[in-house]
Amino acid sequence: MGAAMQRRHFLQVLAAAAATASGTATAKPARADRFTAAFESQPLLRPFKGVGDATGDLQGRALLRGRWPTELRGRFYRNGPALFERGGERYHHWFDGDGMVQQFTIGNGEVTHRGRLVQTTKLRAELAAGRFLMSAFGTQVDGTPPVGGPDAFNTANTNALEHAGRVLALWEGGSAWALDPKDLSTQGPVTWGKDLAQVPFSAHPKVDAAGHLWNIGTFGKAMVVWHIDPAGQLVKVQVGESPYPGGMVHDMAVTARWVVVPLPPIQLQFNKPFGPDGNGVGPRPFAMDAGQPLRVLVMDKNDITKRRVFELPPQMVFHVGNAHERSDGRIVLSFIGVPDAWFLNEGAVALMQGREQADGAASSTQLLTLDMASGRVQQHRFDNDAEFPRVDPRRVGQRTRWLLTGTGWDVHASRQHHALLHGVQLLDTETGRQRRFDHGEHAIVEEHVFVPKPGKTGELDAWLLGTTFDARRQATVLNLLDAAHIEDGPIAQAVLPYLLPPGFHGNFTAA
Repeated sequence: MGAAMQRRHFLQVLAAAAATASGTATAKPARADRFTAAFESQPLLRPFKGVGDATGDLQGRALLRGRWPTELRGRFYRNGPALFERGGERYHHWFDGDGMVQQFTIGNGEVTHRGRLVQTTKLRAELAAGRFLMSAFGTQVDGTPPVGGPDAFNTANTNALEHAGRVLALWEGGSAWALDPKDLSTQGPVTWGKDLAQVPFSAHPKVDAAGHLWNIGTFGKAMVVWHIDPAGQLVKVQVGESPYPGGMVHDMAVTARWVVVPLPPIQLQFNKPFGPDGNGVGPRPFAMDAGQPLRVLVMDKNDITKRRVFELPPQMVFHVGNAHERSDGRIVLSFIGVPDAWFLNEGAVALMQGREQADGAASSTQLLTLDMASGRVQQHRFDNDAEFPRVDPRRVGQRTRWLLTGTGWDVHASRQHHALLHGVQLLDTETGRQRRFDHGEHAIVEEHVFVPKPGKTGELDAWLLGTTFDARRQATVLNLLDAAHIEDGPIAQAVLPYLLPPGFHGNFTAA
């Protein structure tokens, strides 16, 4: 089947498949007051209460502590599920909440914050109705109206990236939603070209050093590869077939020549309900596919039919660090792996219910060396518990040494695994050395990013920027650390006068 015919066929099946997915989700919404009662005794869980229609538009000026460098100027974005309750009902799964983009503007001796719910088609319809209308990953809503494609239930809740003069609020299976960086007002879904409306544009695009944006999209058997230029214009879209149809594909990497996509053996079984109390008892909607390996799909950027699939022992992969090509042509890929789907089925549900979590298996940072000539693969695991890997943004697709992550336990101290991250660490992928700072178990550490220091070129000539929730202050704190001295902790903090729902991903744009 030719590329044009593949695209037409993909568009034809998209709406029908989307309607099926939206109508066969898991447990029904729970009573919102149950969570409110639960978090009174568990202060760490309070931000998972989320926002409401009236609090989904926040503005404030932060209280500054420490020394904020005058040369650090720009906008730091975060995105994540934020609205979990409506009409006295509450979603069952963390991933279900409507997206809220947070913008921290740094400069002129101050840090200001603006946060706004993304005004998606779904959110506007439910706001007008005064109740949930659309089923989601982990919550079944009765009476879901007919839908014409994935954007009918697109929550735009996973990542936020400023590119070519607009902020893209990104989700897993539908369009990017454009926001105005001046005030975060919603401009609408992005259609990159003719006949490309609602074609999935996933949540983890990679922007290379020249400003080109690369992304994937998956739905059923289809695998889409996007190339967007620095001006925000479509260069090329290619549609091929996934070697593992219907699986959960979350992240990807690029090198100078290749697109690299981990395909974990996780099937999305929306027709398999949770138990009657929604606590994960019984069939899981996210199921490890017995006997299936972790696949790594490598595709030529210019022609995705030129590909190779590598197979490894099964595990879940949420997030990729980076990839690069060695001088011998082999590809090195870094990612975070976990043995099972515990967090998908139980951890993310427990957070919404406000109950204690039984810790799942610890994750590990891993390096793969992929030999495109022979098809052989080498795998190395580091002894750590980590998530949310990030690298120097100037080196995306190039060789990197340092990987920045959050962590839940200190490999050099107690080795106690913590269900919520409370430390930030740098991993030297060449020596295995790990350097970290621990905020303490009163804090929830979110994803941090590298911010290169102006005029500097080294990987550690950078600041580390990210948010934490401080349960003692009951506030969200923006932290700035010096990458070369991470063990010293924040050199500066900006404390908001309120708390924000914990987010997933974001990026920094220099002024």
